Amino acid sequence: MIKISPAVLLLMLSFFLWRCQDSSPASGGQASGVDFKRKDNVVYARLPAEPDRLNPILAASTYARVVNEQLFLNLLHFNPTTLELEPQLAKAPPVVKEITEAPNAGGVAYTFEIHETAVWDDGSPITGHDLAFTLKAILNPKVNAAHYRAYLEFISEVEVNADNPKAFTVYANKKYILGEPAISNMTVLPAHIYDPEGLLSPYRVADLSDPEAAARLVESDPGLQAFADAFNSPKYSREKGFVSGSGPYTFEGWETGQKIELSRKTDWWGDELQADYAMLSAAPERLVFTIIPDQTAMLAALKDEQIDVTSQIDAEDFVGLRDNELVSNRYELHTPPALVYYFIGLNNKSPKLADKRVRRALAHLLDVDELINTLYNGLATRTVGPFHPTKPYYHDELPPIPFDPEQARSLLAEAGWEDTNGNGIVDKNLNGVLTELELDYIISSASKFANNQALLFQDNAKRAGVSINIEPKEFTVLIDQVKKRDYEIYSSGWGQAPIPDDPKQLWHSESDTPSGGNRVSFRNEEADRLIEAIQVTLDEQKRRELYLEFQELIYEEQPYIFLFSPLERIAISKRFEAMASARRPGFFVQDFVLRDVAPQ
Repeated sequence: MIKISPAVLLLMLSFFLWRCQDSSPASGGQASGVDFKRKDNVVYARLPAEPDRLNPILAASTYARVVNEQLFLNLLHFNPTTLELEPQLAKAPPVVKEITEAPNAGGVAYTFEIHETAVWDDGSPITGHDLAFTLKAILNPKVNAAHYRAYLEFISEVEVNADNPKAFTVYANKKYILGEPAISNMTVLPAHIYDPEGLLSPYRVADLSDPEAAARLVESDPGLQAFADAFNSPKYSREKGFVSGSGPYTFEGWETGQKIELSRKTDWWGDELQADYAMLSAAPERLVFTIIPDQTAMLAALKDEQIDVTSQIDAEDFVGLRDNELVSNRYELHTPPALVYYFIGLNNKSPKLADKRVRRALAHLLDVDELINTLYNGLATRTVGPFHPTKPYYHDELPPIPFDPEQARSLLAEAGWEDTNGNGIVDKNLNGVLTELELDYIISSASKFANNQALLFQDNAKRAGVSINIEPKEFTVLIDQVKKRDYEIYSSGWGQAPIPDDPKQLWHSESDTPSGGNRVSFRNEEADRLIEAIQVTLDEQKRRELYLEFQELIYEEQPYIFLFSPLERIAISKRFEAMASARRPGFFVQDFVLRDVAPQ
């Protein structure tokens, strides 16, 4: 059984206290006397941006995950209430055994068994061979899953039980802090749907588990490249019949910029297990994910009851909704703690931003306290590093970087940036060209807060002779530019799971790839060494010391401007019995239970 950490206990305590203060209809009361416009058992959920793709192996956005979780199942998944991993596709947590004999001596074996009744949509059984296929797809270096591979490099082989193919063992060649949760939280895909020609079937997981060996295989076998090309294609991310999983809902269609529709499967294999397995719940008959990036349009849709649930309401608007009688009669507003932090990413490859003194100067040019209090209505906690403040290894002795234009100007001068032509903007000779410190800042056009934050940054930066050009972008365009490293500054956030953090995905040099999470191109040998040590240090106290050292290095190098960890802002229709959660996105549509909402 996976144990809950002290950090999660702290998060759950804050969540519990929040729930105790919230005795509203959406958390157990009745929506008496309200004549709702809709009375069907369909949840209309708002997505703040277009998902990138409906393929859980390739998808990199939270918005895709919200939909993918209804279509695909993991072996185990995080319960939104307890924040612990609980069985979903698997019957129970894995049996874990240390390996003492070759070839994986010093490693760990994780044995699972899938539910006997678990089948794919065509009635074929879900087996360990599907899990092995999914791993081989992830480990294929030509599949755009670098962000996923970073967590699974320790896996050496999968052995399916010859007598019972629903039972299988995953072998790890070393002990790894996230070994059990990383394997347990894996999504499983149907091999016969995603690899109909059997291009991966000649290989074992062991053939692809070593990156160098996998790269050589791809060069020698065009079938591996052909598989990757097909798997990466839009067909397996957008087309009905090719987006296929084991979850309770089936994919009906995607109207770009409008909506994604899912329908509840009839006679789904998980129905008979719901009483004993909370992570197999699925109450609504249909799910409609309505794509509404604009905050004003979202508020209008909320007041008109076009949507039943939304998160990521801008803080200022959320405060206004509390006093709106029409909204309070029909929706419950929630502010659970969120396992996420926001930041401004600085492209470390940019010649203007390559010097850490310039990056630190920029950090001195944003008044984060004003940002939280004025623009976020105090619904956040300031952060100083890459881990959530509730984690037990969060470095709370690092002081927040103060708003200090004079210190910023001094640091810029040290780095050779001064206003030599008297136009108010500092400049420097870069590669023989006089270059002004003028930076393009790309933000989501859909977020009122992102725009206000950028305006504050722009105004603050002028005091030290730095010019910020704000460039609003659609979310998908922004993400595409960031993946290509075609930007100077961008703002975003990272969600975190209630388990120990493995910084490799976001901070290791090997993750500085188009599909990797190191989107600021931060490369530092000492950081890489610390990350690799963290991965294999099982002693919590020793690992904490490594975490602290890593945070001190990040603090010194300043690849991000760290902002804050927010409280989520969620509205849920009182048509449904539902609750909010600390796990992103803060609501779980499959758990919404329709009430008798007819007026009295």
